[in-house]
Formats: sequence, structure tokens, C-alpha cells
Amino acid sequence: MKIVARLFSGLGNQLFQYAAGLYYAKRSGAQIEFSIDGEGANSFGYPRPFLLSHFSITSPFHELTALERLVLTRREKLKLPMTALKRMLGIQVVTEDPTLYYTFLQDLPAHRLALTIYLVGYWQAYRIAEEIEDELRMELRLREPARDRNLEVLQQIRRASCPVSLHIRRGDYLLESEGSKALPIDYYRHAIQFFKDRFARPTFFVFSDDMEFARQCLPRDAQLVFVDHNDSFSAHEDLRLMSSCNDHIIANSSFSWWGAWLNPRSDKFVFAPSHWHLKPSSYFPGLLPPNWMAVSLHDEQSARVPVLR
Repeated sequence: MKIVARLFSGLGNQLFQYAAGLYYAKRSGAQIEFSIDGEGANSFGYPRPFLLSHFSITSPFHELTALERLVLTRREKLKLPMTALKRMLGIQVVTEDPTLYYTFLQDLPAHRLALTIYLVGYWQAYRIAEEIEDELRMELRLREPARDRNLEVLQQIRRASCPVSLHIRRGDYLLESEGSKALPIDYYRHAIQFFKDRFARPTFFVFSDDMEFARQCLPRDAQLVFVDHNDSFSAHEDLRLMSSCNDHIIANSSFSWWGAWLNPRSDKFVFAPSHWHLKPSSYFPGLLPPNWMAVSLHDEQSARVPVLR
């Protein structure tokens, strides 16, 4: 049997999709491949390029073939003929159930006669990463060393006594169609104060798709370093810099989730929003590792004094 995991969206999502493909292939004893869209991805005008080729990944990637585009199509008028074709070819498409987003699914609902299984979804659950942690950390090392400005910032992080990555995600999160789910600035102010109360001279390395907002709104009495030289096509370099910090303040973003997870330190503090989409109904216990600090945005006291779960 072969599993083909579909890679799409931004780097954080690509990493979750890669981890899921690796986990389910290992779980079922299947071969693994990954399919990418050669035309490139875009989200509300924001480029989402394929970046996993920068990592030490050994699994094969290929661009979607014409047949795969047909098999994975959502066009209603092709549904019936594609069902017959998939049955004839022994193909099963496993699409993540939206009601199970952020939930660890131990096994795939695979058909006994399936020869090729396509995985389509986000698969954002910390247990998937933990189940294959050693292999994943080996494969998610960047192939090339840091250079130029990235090397300078990496050295600055290593010299800091308490380097903390801080990620502000805005961009498409400000759109009403996306749920207007950008975190409030008070979340970051409370997070900064948390580290200032517990550590001497923390340095906050700030990453954001809206650096002007970050410069204007973050507390001026904090030691801030704005890492503003990378873009969507060099986001893997920001991920390296994030994961090199001792501790983390993450956004409700899969990108900074991985920036924190890839830090191998067992004593790291990860300050994270407990409600991923800001709404009270968006608490997903399967998303954040239990040793991260899940901070409620709906209880003023818990927002000020985070508690380990």
C-alpha cells in the first residue's frame, strides 16, 4: 500500500501534513509520497510557496499529475465518474473530517482493498508529532547553514541570556471571511510581562507579517529585536531563528506552533492562546502539547497569570 499526502497552504500547515503522512505510513507499514501543487499556493493575496525542500527530508515529492487532480477534485459533476475510477484503480481519498480538526486520529479509516490512499487535510494534533518525534526532528533540520543577516540574528539569539521568540500573525487573519481571528495586543503584553516577571533581561525576537503594527503596539519598555528581513519565500529561515530561542510566545498559527515545537529544550516555556480562533468554542485540547501554557483570552485573570495545564 502507498500513502500520498497532499501538501498545501503555508509552511506551518505543510509541516503538519508532512508529519501526518510520515506517521500514518509508519503506522500502516505503507510507502509514503507527498504531492505538491506546481502552480504554487496563495491565500487572500499572500503567497504560500512549497518550502519543505529546504529541510533534510528523504521522502519523495512530486507535482500533482493530471490524474491526481481528477481524483482529488471537488467538482460535483465529476463525483460519480471519479468514484467509479477510484474503485477501479484501488484509490481511496481520506479527507479530514472538519468535526475532528485538531484531534489525534490514531489510525486511518482505510479500506481493506485500497492500494493508494490520498491524505487531504490539516492534521493539526500534537500527538502526531510526538509519535514520530525522533525521526521528525532529524528530517526537519535545514539543509543549508544560516548565512548573512540570518546568521547575524542567530548569533544574537545565542548571545542573549533569555531569548524569547514572539510571533504576531495578522495579514489574512484580519479578514472577516477568515473569522477576524488576529490575537489582541493585550495577549502579547501579558505574555511579555510574564517573562519579564520571571527572568532577568529577556530579549524578545519579534516575527510578524505586519511589522509596522508590532513596532507601534508592543511595549516600549521591553527589549525587542524585530526580525524583519525574511519573507514568505524564506519563512524556513524565520522558523530556524524561532526554534533557536529558549522560550516562545506563539500566535494562533501553525507556523509559530512549529517554531516552538522544533526547539528541543525540555525546560522551554511556550505561551499560547488556549482558544485557537478566539471564540469560546475553539478550545482544542489535541492541538497544544500539555506542557505548554494555554492562556485563556476570555478570563481576564487567567490571561494575566497563565497556568500550566
